[in-house]
Amino acid sequence: MDKDIINRKIGARIKKARKENNMTLLELANKVGLSEGTVQRYESGNISNVAISALENFAKALGTSSAYLMGWDSQDDEPELTRRDEREIESDLEDMMNSVSSAAYEGDDAIEDMEAFKATIKAAMIQAKKIAKKKYTPKKYRKG
Repeated sequence: MDKDIINRKIGARIKKARKENNMTLLELANKVGLSEGTVQRYESGNISNVAISALENFAKALGTSSAYLMGWDSQDDEPELTRRDEREIESDLEDMMNSVSSAAYEGDDAIEDMEAFKATIKAAMIQAKKIAKKKYTPKKYRKG
């Protein structure tokens, strides 16, 4: 991924966290020990090299993790599944497992293989549901 794109994404996460904390640029600048203009450059992605120490300072001041600011921890961005979503996934998973149960699973390892297959499919279904919710839920109905 292009360095400029990465810097803009980091900046967008810093700005989002700042606004969620109801902080001004000046307040954040004072907390991280930088000028207001430098913080604004970070937020807009106009920093050539984002220092790890600066990210750690931003994370501490904003009450988040540097992993989130880097985009490694995206749990803050993912929508939560409702009980209804979980029931739909379980129902779909059971239907899928019933249709596959007579497939090529034979022998001693059949149960372990089937459980591993089920866990993998369930994880994929959960991720697909979260992506669909994020993509297709109108902003006015999103939590957060």
